[in-house]
Amino acid sequence: MTPWTDWAARGLASLAGVVVLVELARALPLAGNLKHLAAAGRKSLKVVSSRQISDHWKEKVLPRYAGGILGDSLLNLLYLLILAGGFSLAFCLVGMWLLGGWSGAAGELLAPSTQIIACVLGVAYALGRAKLSRPKAEQAQASDYDLGSKLLHHLALDSNLVRKAAFDLDCSLSQRRDAPPPAGPPVYVAGLARAGTTILLEALYASRGFATLTYRDMPFVIAPGLWKSLSAGSRQSARLKERAHKDRLLVNYDSPESFEEVFWLTFDRKGYVRDDRLEPHKPPREVLLNYRRYVANVIAKDGKGRPLRYLAKNNNNLLRIAGLKRAFPQAVILVPFRNPQDHAKSLMAQHQRFLALHREDPFSLRYMNWLGHHEFGANLKPFAFGDEALPAGPAEREDFSYWVRYWRCVYAFLLEQHADQVVLFDYDRLCEQPAVVLEELAPVLGVERARLEPFLAKIQPSTRHQHPPVDPAVLAAARQVHAKLRQRALGA
Repeated sequence: MTPWTDWAARGLASLAGVVVLVELARALPLAGNLKHLAAAGRKSLKVVSSRQISDHWKEKVLPRYAGGILGDSLLNLLYLLILAGGFSLAFCLVGMWLLGGWSGAAGELLAPSTQIIACVLGVAYALGRAKLSRPKAEQAQASDYDLGSKLLHHLALDSNLVRKAAFDLDCSLSQRRDAPPPAGPPVYVAGLARAGTTILLEALYASRGFATLTYRDMPFVIAPGLWKSLSAGSRQSARLKERAHKDRLLVNYDSPESFEEVFWLTFDRKGYVRDDRLEPHKPPREVLLNYRRYVANVIAKDGKGRPLRYLAKNNNNLLRIAGLKRAFPQAVILVPFRNPQDHAKSLMAQHQRFLALHREDPFSLRYMNWLGHHEFGANLKPFAFGDEALPAGPAEREDFSYWVRYWRCVYAFLLEQHADQVVLFDYDRLCEQPAVVLEELAPVLGVERARLEPFLAKIQPSTRHQHPPVDPAVLAAARQVHAKLRQRALGA
């Protein structure tokens, strides 16, 4: 390596480190805590130097100030360690490819020349970042993922080591919280994508009786309590906007979303993820024990001293229904379904939409891989519920008959293997008779009907599609499965 390439390599690694450091500094309430510490110090000095305050009163009040100052100091030390750790990890991850592996990058980390480069780049980036900052209302309409956010997502989601370490730390912190026990068994919403899972998730979450993951928990969704504590001083608000699916569903930071899969990828990826498919998943006992801890952490994050129930939307949970029942025998697993032709057309349309998005924005593809979203797009991985569930090749993914056939394979498998373990839910009927269906659903989930009523206005008629030509035999088989689903569904 020539001197110039060596400097360039250290510069790129340092740039990655300072971007993560600055973004973490913006996310952590370090500045506010420093101001609080300084104010406490001034108050204590004022008390000590005052001649109007008796020594007796000083002896009472000064230990309180000292305790507050010690607590703020320790908290700031933690923030500084996080900043240093974020810089070091990002530097070494990039340096692995540029500076001779992990050991070579670690060796260059503390070199004086590297520190000088980092300081110069850090000041430049921080100034540029501050200059480009915009009012929150404007930020809400801008891209959610600038350079700093992307690097922070890389740091939090791309390394299994980081995810496991964050989970362990969150578990340690959760044990110290005086969290009440769950208010009842978990509720899972798990269906083939585009089955109405998101609207059901939002309806249940709006009842205010559940804890779940939201966009505020990104990117450290594996450590929700820890991240909530660290980012509390920099909470942002944003207007509702349509999500990437362009399906009329509006989201913001407080919207619930399907992030739970990060846990399963962290602890048992090899148990079900293959290059071209997702196989039925049988999590081992130790993974299920960790999962119970993870559920408790999510509840503790939102509980605030009041008992809540765990709620999750995760389409991939169709792969592990038996495992969820082993972890929580009383859990309610709600599986929505739709008319096979409408459902298949929606799946194919989203597949085409995300293929284009992944071509235009490589980060969106990495993002979906990190979260385990393989429903459509360039990272499509169908559920391997029989050989017919898998496309014969890339060309068949553009064939409407394949998506109808895939629909039939998924729901036929559920009927054969798990009909007695799940609650089948007719989403088309919900759109036609929302008040009636929610009244039927409330007692099954153990939720008061009145808590679901405010969401009625958000339930819209199901989109009707023009259906492409389909193999008559494939359609007939799908319609038979659909008829059986309706016979076994809630309210039938």
